[in-house]
Amino acid sequence: MSEFWKGMLIGFFLGIVASLIAAYLWDVKTRIRAYVAARRLVGTWVAYDFEGRTIASTPMQGAGLTVVSLSRDWWAADSGLLDVHAQDIDPSTGQTREHHGSIVLDPVKPWLATRILRYRDSDEVSQQRLEIDLKDWKTVRVFPDPTVATIGNVYPPHAWRRAS
Repeated sequence: MSEFWKGMLIGFFLGIVASLIAAYLWDVKTRIRAYVAARRLVGTWVAYDFEGRTIASTPMQGAGLTVVSLSRDWWAADSGLLDVHAQDIDPSTGQTREHHGSIVLDPVKPWLATRILRYRDSDEVSQQRLEIDLKDWKTVRVFPDPTVATIGNVYPPHAWRRAS
Protein backbone atom coordinates (compact mmCIF):
# COMPACT_ATOMS: atom_id res chain seq x y z
CA MET A 1 0.00 0.00 0.00
CA SER A 2 1.42 3.37 -0.95
CA GLU A 3 2.07 6.12 1.59
CA PHE A 4 -0.69 8.20 0.03
CA TRP A 5 -3.35 5.59 0.81
CA LYS A 6 -1.92 4.99 4.31
CA GLY A 7 -2.17 8.74 4.95
CA MET A 8 -5.72 8.82 3.59
CA LEU A 9 -6.75 5.91 5.84
CA ILE A 10 -5.13 7.39 8.95
CA GLY A 11 -6.61 10.84 8.18
CA PHE A 12 -10.05 9.32 7.67
CA PHE A 13 -10.02 7.57 11.05
CA LEU A 14 -8.53 10.59 12.82
CA GLY A 15 -11.28 12.74 11.28
CA ILE A 16 -13.95 10.42 12.64
CA VAL A 17 -12.37 10.44 16.12
CA ALA A 18 -12.04 14.25 16.07
CA SER A 19 -15.67 14.57 14.98
CA LEU A 20 -16.85 12.33 17.83
CA ILE A 21 -14.81 14.29 20.37
CA ALA A 22 -16.14 17.61 19.06
CA ALA A 23 -19.76 16.36 19.18
CA TYR A 24 -19.27 15.10 22.74
CA LEU A 25 -17.75 18.39 23.91
CA TRP A 26 -20.56 20.35 22.25
CA ASP A 27 -23.12 18.16 24.02
CA VAL A 28 -21.38 18.64 27.38
CA LYS A 29 -21.41 22.42 26.85
CA THR A 30 -25.14 22.30 26.09
CA ARG A 31 -25.84 20.20 29.19
CA ILE A 32 -23.88 22.56 31.43
CA ARG A 33 -25.67 25.59 29.98
CA ALA A 34 -29.08 23.95 30.60
CA TYR A 35 -28.09 22.98 34.14
CA VAL A 36 -26.88 26.49 35.02
CA ALA A 37 -30.09 28.02 33.66
CA ALA A 38 -32.25 25.45 35.49
CA ARG A 39 -30.41 25.99 38.76
CA ARG A 40 -31.36 29.68 38.66
CA LEU A 41 -35.07 28.74 38.91
CA VAL A 42 -34.70 26.49 41.95
CA GLY A 43 -36.56 27.82 44.96
CA THR A 44 -39.97 28.79 46.23
CA TRP A 45 -42.23 31.05 44.18
CA VAL A 46 -45.41 33.00 44.95
CA ALA A 47 -48.09 33.58 42.28
CA TYR A 48 -49.44 37.05 41.49
CA ASP A 49 -52.21 38.18 39.15
CA PHE A 50 -51.68 40.71 36.41
CA GLU A 51 -53.35 44.07 36.94
CA GLY A 52 -53.46 45.50 33.46
CA ARG A 53 -49.85 45.79 32.31
CA THR A 54 -48.26 45.26 35.70
CA ILE A 55 -47.97 42.48 38.24
CA ALA A 56 -50.17 42.87 41.32
CA SER A 57 -48.54 43.72 44.63
CA THR A 58 -50.51 41.10 46.60
CA PRO A 59 -50.34 37.32 46.02
CA MET A 60 -52.94 35.58 43.88
CA GLN A 61 -55.96 34.39 45.81
CA GLY A 62 -56.17 30.61 45.95
CA ALA A 63 -52.58 29.95 44.90
CA GLY A 64 -50.23 28.15 47.25
CA LEU A 65 -46.47 28.25 47.04
CA THR A 66 -44.76 26.77 43.98
CA VAL A 67 -41.60 24.84 44.81
CA VAL A 68 -39.14 24.26 41.97
CA SER A 69 -36.33 21.74 42.43
CA LEU A 70 -33.58 20.25 40.34
CA SER A 71 -32.77 16.58 40.91
CA ARG A 72 -30.47 16.05 37.94
CA ASP A 73 -26.72 16.42 37.58
CA TRP A 74 -25.02 18.67 35.03
CA TRP A 75 -23.82 15.70 32.99
CA ALA A 76 -27.31 14.16 32.66
CA ALA A 77 -29.06 14.31 29.29
CA ASP A 78 -32.02 16.00 31.02
CA SER A 79 -29.89 18.43 33.06
CA GLY A 80 -32.26 21.32 32.25
CA LEU A 81 -35.41 19.55 33.49
CA LEU A 82 -36.93 20.86 36.72
CA ASP A 83 -39.46 19.31 39.10
CA VAL A 84 -42.40 21.44 40.29
CA HIS A 85 -44.72 20.89 43.26
CA ALA A 86 -47.52 23.31 44.15
CA GLN A 87 -51.05 23.57 45.43
CA ASP A 88 -54.21 25.46 44.67
CA ILE A 89 -56.29 26.50 47.66
CA ASP A 90 -60.06 26.84 47.36
CA PRO A 91 -60.79 30.18 49.09
CA SER A 92 -64.32 29.17 50.09
CA THR A 93 -63.50 25.77 51.66
CA GLY A 94 -59.77 26.05 52.38
CA GLN A 95 -59.18 22.66 50.75
CA THR A 96 -55.99 22.22 48.77
CA ARG A 97 -55.36 20.51 45.45
CA GLU A 98 -51.83 19.24 45.01
CA HIS A 99 -50.24 19.28 41.60
CA HIS A 100 -46.82 18.38 40.34
CA GLY A 101 -45.01 18.35 37.07
CA SER A 102 -41.97 19.47 35.16
CA ILE A 103 -40.45 22.60 33.69
CA VAL A 104 -38.61 22.02 30.43
CA LEU A 105 -36.26 24.83 29.45
CA ASP A 106 -35.88 25.75 25.80
CA PRO A 107 -32.37 24.57 24.83
CA VAL A 108 -31.71 27.58 22.61
CA LYS A 109 -33.42 30.28 24.70
CA PRO A 110 -33.22 29.15 28.34
CA TRP A 111 -35.36 32.10 29.52
CA LEU A 112 -38.32 30.41 27.80
CA ALA A 113 -39.79 27.20 29.17
CA THR A 114 -42.81 24.92 29.20
CA ARG A 115 -44.46 23.75 32.40
CA ILE A 116 -46.52 20.57 32.31
CA LEU A 117 -48.49 19.77 35.45
CA ARG A 118 -50.80 17.04 36.65
CA TYR A 119 -53.23 17.24 39.56
CA ARG A 120 -52.93 14.41 42.09
CA ASP A 121 -56.66 14.10 42.79
CA SER A 122 -57.86 13.78 39.19
CA ASP A 123 -56.80 13.23 35.59
CA GLU A 124 -56.52 16.99 35.02
CA VAL A 125 -53.46 18.06 33.04
CA SER A 126 -52.38 21.57 32.14
CA GLN A 127 -49.56 23.10 30.15
CA GLN A 128 -48.16 26.60 30.49
CA ARG A 129 -45.61 28.70 28.64
CA LEU A 130 -43.12 30.41 30.95
CA GLU A 131 -41.09 33.51 30.26
CA ILE A 132 -38.32 34.20 32.77
CA ASP A 133 -37.28 37.81 33.40
CA LEU A 134 -33.70 38.15 32.20
CA LYS A 135 -32.92 41.16 34.40
CA ASP A 136 -32.74 39.22 37.64
CA TRP A 137 -34.40 35.81 37.13
CA LYS A 138 -36.72 36.66 40.04
CA THR A 139 -39.94 36.97 38.03
CA VAL A 140 -41.56 34.36 35.80
CA ARG A 141 -44.55 35.20 33.62
CA VAL A 142 -46.94 32.25 33.25
CA PHE A 143 -49.21 31.89 30.21
CA PRO A 144 -51.57 28.87 30.38
CA ASP A 145 -52.29 27.13 27.10
CA PRO A 146 -56.01 26.21 27.07
CA THR A 147 -55.53 24.04 23.99
CA VAL A 148 -53.33 21.69 26.02
CA ALA A 149 -55.50 21.37 29.11
CA THR A 150 -58.06 18.73 29.96
CA ILE A 151 -60.66 21.27 31.10
CA GLY A 152 -59.86 24.22 28.85
CA ASN A 153 -59.24 27.85 29.73
CA VAL A 154 -59.45 27.81 33.54
CA TYR A 155 -56.29 29.58 34.62
CA PRO A 156 -55.55 33.21 33.73
CA PRO A 157 -52.09 34.47 32.85
CA HIS A 158 -50.17 35.32 36.00
CA ALA A 159 -46.64 35.73 37.31
CA TRP A 160 -44.40 34.14 39.89
CA ARG A 161 -42.06 36.07 42.13
CA ARG A 162 -39.30 34.48 44.09
CA ALA A 163 -40.12 33.88 47.76
CA SER A 164 -36.76 32.33 48.65
